[in-house]
Amino acid sequence: MIPIFNRLTLNEWVLIIFVYTEKTLSFVISSILSIIPFSFFLGLLGKDNKIKENQLDSSIDKRQNFKKFLSSDVSTSLSEKLYMCNSVRDMLLAIDPNINMETHVVKTQDNYLLQLHRIPYDKNLQKKGVEYKGPVYLQHGLLMCSNIWLCHSNDPINNNLPLYLNSLGYDVWMGNNRGNRYSNKHLNFERTSTKFWDFSLDELAMYDIPDSLNYILETLDIETKYQINDAFVSSFRSKNQQISIVGFSQGSAQIFASLSLSPELNSKINSFVALSPALTPPGLFNRFVDNIIKLQPKLLFLFFGKKILLPTANTLWQRILPVNLFNTAIKLSTLFLFNWKNENIISSQSVAFKNLYSPTSVKCIVHWFQILKTQKFQMYVSSNDLNQNDKSIFEPIPFPTKSNIKVPLLLIYGDNDSLVDIETLKYNLPENSTFEIPVKNHEHLDIIWGDDVNKLVYQNVANFLNFWKNNNELESNKITTNLISCAQHAGVDSIDESILQPIEMLSRSSGIDDSKSHDDSDTEFNFREELFKY
Repeated sequence: MIPIFNRLTLNEWVLIIFVYTEKTLSFVISSILSIIPFSFFLGLLGKDNKIKENQLDSSIDKRQNFKKFLSSDVSTSLSEKLYMCNSVRDMLLAIDPNINMETHVVKTQDNYLLQLHRIPYDKNLQKKGVEYKGPVYLQHGLLMCSNIWLCHSNDPINNNLPLYLNSLGYDVWMGNNRGNRYSNKHLNFERTSTKFWDFSLDELAMYDIPDSLNYILETLDIETKYQINDAFVSSFRSKNQQISIVGFSQGSAQIFASLSLSPELNSKINSFVALSPALTPPGLFNRFVDNIIKLQPKLLFLFFGKKILLPTANTLWQRILPVNLFNTAIKLSTLFLFNWKNENIISSQSVAFKNLYSPTSVKCIVHWFQILKTQKFQMYVSSNDLNQNDKSIFEPIPFPTKSNIKVPLLLIYGDNDSLVDIETLKYNLPENSTFEIPVKNHEHLDIIWGDDVNKLVYQNVANFLNFWKNNNELESNKITTNLISCAQHAGVDSIDESILQPIEMLSRSSGIDDSKSHDDSDTEFNFREELFKY
C-alpha cells in the first residue's frame, strides 16, 4: 500500500470518498449529457423546461429575444425572470429596463483583470431632486459574485442594496474577486493553469480591493475634470470623492485586511459597513466536519487539487436538479455545516440559492481553514513552511486590524449567525470607532437575502453612510466635537482622534444631547437610535 494511505485518519478517508465520489458522478453525468440532448435529460428529471429553454436561448443566438422577454413579458413573474438570468446586466434588465449600468475592467498590480459593475448617479436622479452622495463600493462574499446583490423580486428597488443606495443618490460600484464568474482572466496565465489559481485572501486584500478602489477614484476624477457629466453633478462630485464601503461575509474580511495593510487606503474611505462580518469564525457547527478542516493543507490540496474548488458544484448540479430539490439540498447543507435554518429567506430563495456559488481557488479555502484552526486573522501560511506537527519556526503574520484601521465601522450581523463571534470580532477592531447592530433571529445569509432586509438592515446601512459621508463645508472643530460626543454617548470614555487625520468624517451634527446619562444600561442602543434617526 502507498505509505501515505497508512497514515490517513477516518476523517481523511471520509473526505477522500466524498471528493472522488462527487468527481466520479460529475464525470458520468457530463458524459451522458454530451450524448443525450440536454432538453431530453431535463424531461426525465421533470425539470422546468420553460426556464431552461429561455436560458439556453439567451446563451446561444437568441440574445435579443431574451432581452425583449426580460424587459416586456408581463406573463412571467419577476422572480422567474431573475432565476433565468445569469448576469448582473440581465438581472437589472428584468427589474427595470431603464436602469443604467456600466461595466469597467480593472487591471491589478499582478495582472488579473477584474470586472466592476456600476449603477451611476445620473440625470434621472438629478431631475427627481435626489442629492448626489458620492461613490459606494459593494464587496461580495466567499464563493460569490456581484449577482448576490440583486436577488430580491419583491419591492426590488428597496430590497436590493445597490438599487436602494442608488435611489438615495449614491454612485454604486459592485466589485468581483479574481477567479469568479466575471473576473476570470489574467494577462499571463490561462485559467486552466495552476498559477492562475495560486491566490488566497492575501492577494484579495493586497491587490483586488485597493486596485478596484483606486480605479473608481481615478475614474471619478477624470469624469469630474472633463465634465463627462454636466457641471452641476461634477460640482457635487468634487466634494464627495471619498468612498463608502459595504462588505458581506468574506467581503468584509477582505476590506478589514486591506485597510490594515494600507494607511493610504484609509484616507480614501469615509465609512465601512460590514454585513455578517467574517474575521475569525468560531468553527463549523458540525463537529465531524469541523475536525476535517483541521487537516494538513497538503492533504487538502491532494484531495481538491490546486486550482478551482469543486468546479461542478454549480455548473452541473444546479442545471440538472429540479429547483425545489436544489433548494432543499442547499438548506440541508447549510443546516448540517452551520446550523442555519434559512427561515427568513422565503421570497428570494430560489434566485439567491442559484447565485450562492461562483468560483474561487482551493488555496483561498485552505487559508480560511488555517484561520479557523488558529483562531487568528492571519496571512496565508504555505504548506512548505509547516512540518508534520503543523508547527513552524516562523510566526504567521497577523493582519493588524486593531491598530491600523482608521475609519468608522458598523457591524450588522444576525444574532443566530454561527460564523460571527462578535466579542472576538470587536476585540480585533478599534474600540472607539466600531459600532454594532445585532438583528434578532437572523442568520448569516438572512442579512442580505431575508424578506425584511430593507427595514432591518439596509435602512441602517444607508443612515450610517449618510451620517459619516464627506462634507467639506464642516469645520474640523465641529467634526471633532460631534465625533467625541457620539463616542461618549455610546459609553466610550475617550476616542482616538487620529482617525480624524486621514478622513473628514462627520457630515452633520448628530443632535445628541450631552446631558444624557452615560451610565444608562441601554446607552449603546440609545446611541444607535439617535444616530439612525438622522
